[in-house]
Amino acid sequence: MSCAILHFSYLCCTMEEKATTPYPERTEDVIVLACEPTTEYGKPIIYQGTTIANALKDYYSFTTNREKVDVLKWIVAQPDFTELKRVSIAQNKIYTLYTNQYDEILKTGEIPNNLQIAQKFMMNGYDVFLLSNPRGTKSADFIIRKQYCLYYVEGKTSSGGSALSSQLDSGAKQADRIVVNFIGNAGINRISYYIKTTFEHNENLRCIYIFKGTRLIFIKRNDALMKKFSRSFSHLWNVHK
Repeated sequence: MSCAILHFSYLCCTMEEKATTPYPERTEDVIVLACEPTTEYGKPIIYQGTTIANALKDYYSFTTNREKVDVLKWIVAQPDFTELKRVSIAQNKIYTLYTNQYDEILKTGEIPNNLQIAQKFMMNGYDVFLLSNPRGTKSADFIIRKQYCLYYVEGKTSSGGSALSSQLDSGAKQADRIVVNFIGNAGINRISYYIKTTFEHNENLRCIYIFKGTRLIFIKRNDALMKKFSRSFSHLWNVHK
């Protein structure tokens, strides 16, 4: 694969994100996600899993981004996932390991928190794979896919109160990306403070996604650690309020 193709894949993965945030995704964050490794990254790794539960255990034991992404590729290709047709749309889909369970819940008119988050990701152009700790295995809540990119994401639903700090911290222990679905009113200064301190205390955390309604906001690590983050976050939060 040529360098030109690598750059093209990078642009495909980030153009829509640039539309919603002033901080575009950095190349080093997505280059391995977007493409099969070229010679400069060594030989491609082909992950050979046995079960999704075991694959998730391997995910946490691997140390390189390339290994982790190979696990995610394997997981989303498994026939255990089926489309949740009640909530999927033509452009993007939600997949689950527990179709019957979700169908029964949806019949009652209730939508679980994680399914609400999945729907919001879907409306922002992602396919979503719901994990829900298969066979009791520790896992994040979602694998999300857009273009050639796969991300492993832990989900939280919050009103932005004092519990947000512990929610973010616990989420950072499960995945390097967290999504927070905000409901109700939330204090902007407190939210920005908790986001900043979560990045400071969790060096492996790369990104926090925030849903304000259906609008998706991206907060990258380097941006959150800037001195003027509180001001820039306040501006971003109030855009199209």
